[in-house]
Amino acid sequence: MQGINLLEQYKQFNYIVEQMLINAQNENWELLLSWQAKYHQLSKSIMLVDDFSVIENMSLQHQDIVRMYIKNILSYQQQLTQLMKAYHTQLRKWIGEHVNYQTKIDSYQQIASLM
Repeated sequence: MQGINLLEQYKQFNYIVEQMLINAQNENWELLLSWQAKYHQLSKSIMLVDDFSVIENMSLQHQDIVRMYIKNILSYQQQLTQLMKAYHTQLRKWIGEHVNYQTKIDSYQQIASLM
């Protein structure tokens, strides 16, 4: 029974991480953040399983499914990390441009006030 429960947790975790990636790709930040609590709950639950015999005692088919979920989860997380880094870089660039424009506007206003 523990093995089936763990398999179901991996299935849910796989789905959640995939949805988070899709939401990030679609720039749907609110929906992405809405998955965060369930993500933390499941990741904590899975990390608490320190008895690998649960997995070893599963059928080979279920072991393969767990391995597939783990590979998918790692791939999704890697893609999500790369995407978030790209968005962060873009956001930093936009903030820099905005600050630069604001500095120019302030300078023009100072010059205008001198005239």
